[in-house]
Amino acid sequence: MKTVSIHDAKTNLSKYIAAAKQGDKIYIGGFGKAEVLLIKSPDYIGNKAKRNFTIGKGKITVKPDAFSSSSERKVGELLLG
Repeated sequence: MKTVSIHDAKTNLSKYIAAAKQGDKIYIGGFGKAEVLLIKSPDYIGNKAKRNFTIGKGKITVKPDAFSSSSERKVGELLLG
């Protein structure tokens, strides 16, 4: 456990991150009081979370637009009679 000032933490951030990765707890604060704690994040945070894109399956529909063949046929019938 180590307490450092905010200025020292900004100056030596890479050093403190490396120490946190090793398992050390780094307290960062100002005026002699610790305000935040720098620790290694748990293993489940990161690239291991998988995204689920099937949640919208069956909920998304495609409606005919102005350029579909059936719409063109209707417009042609209206214009040409």
